[in-house]
Amino acid sequence: MQIWGRALLGMVPVVGAGAVEIWDGYRKRYEYRALQTLGVIGEKVTPEQLQERLAESEDLDAVFGRAIQAAANSGLEAKRLLLGLVVADAVLDDAMIDDAILMTDVLSQIEAPHVRCLEDIWRVQQEVESSGERPQAARGAEREINQRILDVGRKYPSPLLQTLVNLSLLDARTSWDQGMDFVHGLTTFGEDFLRELHGATEAGDSSPGAARDG
Repeated sequence: MQIWGRALLGMVPVVGAGAVEIWDGYRKRYEYRALQTLGVIGEKVTPEQLQERLAESEDLDAVFGRAIQAAANSGLEAKRLLLGLVVADAVLDDAMIDDAILMTDVLSQIEAPHVRCLEDIWRVQQEVESSGERPQAARGAEREINQRILDVGRKYPSPLLQTLVNLSLLDARTSWDQGMDFVHGLTTFGEDFLRELHGATEAGDSSPGAARDG
């Protein structure tokens, strides 16, 4: 595909060599993003171990391929790092393969705007709960409506909020006339998800061989 892409771009008179340079630059950045995730995996397992495990497990092989592709197509470094950790855990433990499939599915649909929304809502949620402005609800109980959380939720477009609800990261309700009108806060899974993203970033920062976006 890369060879044909270069050849076809070079044949277009109006575009010419400049487009080929753009293509080459994009390809290098695409490969860098994929290799960053592969590098995280490589810090926990050997190439021989990875090859053996991928050959013996079709599920693991599929989730590995999806994780690398999701990483290559994402500008969110924390996502790329977490994808690597998730796959590495599955390589080391068969019991983690199902979790890796589910987490990779979630991560493949998450980009920087989704994470900013989650962090914004979580920050306000923590403030109102730690101050006693809204008591923490018992597990399974509906949480009280809080105006500050509603206001921060309304800063974000309904399709973005709906994606987070569909992924079980956000607790919100839809009003028929205003879209995602009642945001109550992050789900337990959403809170855990943010912690894992932050943890992956911290692990990447502390790694001697950690790569960084240029």
